Amino acid sequence: MHVAPSWISLGLVTITAFAPARVVTAPAPVPDAGSPIRYAIRSDPSRFTVGRLVSLDADTLALERLGSGKHADWQMDRIPTDSIAQLQVRIGRRSNIGRGALIGGGIGAGLGLLCAGSYDENEWFSPTPGQCLASGVVSGAAVGALVGALSRSDIWAPVQLPTRVPGESPTLPVTTAVEFEAAVVE
Repeated sequence: MHVAPSWISLGLVTITAFAPARVVTAPAPVPDAGSPIRYAIRSDPSRFTVGRLVSLDADTLALERLGSGKHADWQMDRIPTDSIAQLQVRIGRRSNIGRGALIGGGIGAGLGLLCAGSYDENEWFSPTPGQCLASGVVSGAAVGALVGALSRSDIWAPVQLPTRVPGESPTLPVTTAVEFEAAVVE
């Protein structure tokens, strides 16, 4: 059985395409400075921007994000918290072994059916339809599990934005250690 490289690459692309980030529903505590975060603004709540938290208070979210271009470097952004639709913190990563094995096994079954359809009992070294299907499923699941193990997905949790109640003192911002030490010294 000869499988074209285009089928293999199509299978690998399909497996990695089904490795989206996962968002849990339980809210996370306010992240520490330097934590990986992502946010969406109210004007486009489905488009997330990823970065590292610098500080967060009731008025402003400050973060660093990688700029675009060939030689991207970290850029500082400050966003008013009232314009943020969602704020999430990365709480972990997971592998996609099971999902990859399932998708790879399905692709392998399809290729095995194609192989079984071309069975010719008059050929000397022709696999039977059962052998085609079994080898397709097993090899597809194995390759899918390998690709799934190599492609990891982020796990994100929502973060409650700090708010300021009228008449109450402002919430303390989350800041980096250097900013905190400078504030204590002053």
